[in-house]
Amino acid sequence: MKAFGIYHWDTFDDHTTIQIGSADSVEEAIEFVQKEYGPRIRPNGADRVDIVDVEKGVVVKRFTIG
Repeated sequence: MKAFGIYHWDTFDDHTTIQIGSADSVEEAIEFVQKEYGPRIRPNGADRVDIVDVEKGVVVKRFTIG
């Protein structure tokens, strides 16, 4: 099991959360999100992507997706 889970939270349609990836480090998880979402990462947007420390169960980084 990897240390960090990457989750897409759909806040617009049905408020579902799906795991879209995992990573061994925060840096690796950030790279994954930047590659997957690129210019869709914005200061505000309808959806959100969270990087979660699996062991602690806390969000360590959050991205807003437009």
